[in-house]
Amino acid sequence: MVPALPSDRMQGWVSDDAAESEAAQQRLRTAIRTNRWIIAALVVAVASPLFIHYTGFKPAKELSGLTYPKIFKYSYRTTPGRAPHHGIDFSQIWLSAGRLSAGQPVYHPVDKAKWRRRWSSTYHPVIHWLYVPLGRVAFPTALVVHNLAGIGLLLLVSALALRRAGCTQAIPSVLVAILAAMYLTPVGLFHLERGQLDVFVAASIVCVVTAFVRGGSAWAIAAGAISMLKVQAWIFVGFFWLVAAALWGLRDRNVWWVPATILGLNLIFLYQVIDWVPSFLYVANNTSYFGPTFTRILPRWFAFGLPFVSTALVGVCAYAALAARGQLADTDARRQLLARISFPFAAALTLQTVCGTPVTHDYRLIALLGLLPVLATWCARGEGVPAWLRRASCIGFGLMLMFALRVAPLTTLSFLNVAQLLLAFSLLFLLATLTLAVRRGTTSA
Repeated sequence: MVPALPSDRMQGWVSDDAAESEAAQQRLRTAIRTNRWIIAALVVAVASPLFIHYTGFKPAKELSGLTYPKIFKYSYRTTPGRAPHHGIDFSQIWLSAGRLSAGQPVYHPVDKAKWRRRWSSTYHPVIHWLYVPLGRVAFPTALVVHNLAGIGLLLLVSALALRRAGCTQAIPSVLVAILAAMYLTPVGLFHLERGQLDVFVAASIVCVVTAFVRGGSAWAIAAGAISMLKVQAWIFVGFFWLVAAALWGLRDRNVWWVPATILGLNLIFLYQVIDWVPSFLYVANNTSYFGPTFTRILPRWFAFGLPFVSTALVGVCAYAALAARGQLADTDARRQLLARISFPFAAALTLQTVCGTPVTHDYRLIALLGLLPVLATWCARGEGVPAWLRRASCIGFGLMLMFALRVAPLTTLSFLNVAQLLLAFSLLFLLATLTLAVRRGTTSA
């Protein structure tokens, strides 16, 4: 028997490797298809009964059974001229969209006694133009479509961001967590009952973080465009952009798509933006302290300035760490540092920008849901992040969501207690950010 030559054995090995590789690729394709079916089944299983339920949904009835601070004040406030339907915050968008399509003005200076979202809007003109088609349909239908569209957009950008990061296995759990937070928690129901827009703030958070951690002009444009739907998102987007753009590289034209999109859309609607500004400022200057705002704990000027201080601290620490290692000109090192601090920095900024105003209605905390895909990506792809910190961040963020969304039995917590807890979490996330900023970028299991 003639022994096989080494080249013959090597050819056999190559053939075997090729066969195994093809089999592995086939298994991967099968797993991806299966994962897509699982995602579709979960979304349909969860969303379909909720959609059927919500077409006749009375969130006020659900909320009235909870011992929830002052919720009755809002849960029984029906839309003027649309009783017994709720959605009072959405009503100003719907009524204004109808007026806009009829060629009537939307923004007017009004007396406070008459101003209750009957006809004078405080929202940016972009959303009114976008909602013109909804202004032509019945209010209950428009409210349902509005709520489902907002949740659908957040689910879509979350799934795409996770896929962009190669974290497809996390998609089902993140989407189910978002749906559960919206439909099964008091704050989620509160958001639906008011017909609010903070799901758009959450979606803009997903987009802007993905734009700078994973790259892509489409994500940057989406971040700028979605932030126009509720301009409170500009605060987070602006602060995050300052640090992220400096680390990513100002010479990269993709970083400028975020401010360029916001500026461009404002210029397109310039005349209506000029009319909108006094209406928006009227609300800002005629508000009382309400909700889990940090101004219950801190002086007003300090609560307003907290995001400035946090952003400056992170920027200085990042600069000092890169300079000490001689990596200021190293694009890869800067971008790795940005990826390393992405989640804790975004979490700290979200809490500080949402809770830093005198009026922080609980539904604004829905913006925190935009951090779920950011956390999943950071845990799976973040380099140089210690394993203990990843586990601690997951546990801490989960506990924070329970407090923020008032998961039972936490519905009885006072606004002051919730504000204290959220402030503590924001400072802990800031501390984690500063620690990771000065940490050398080595991969950790």
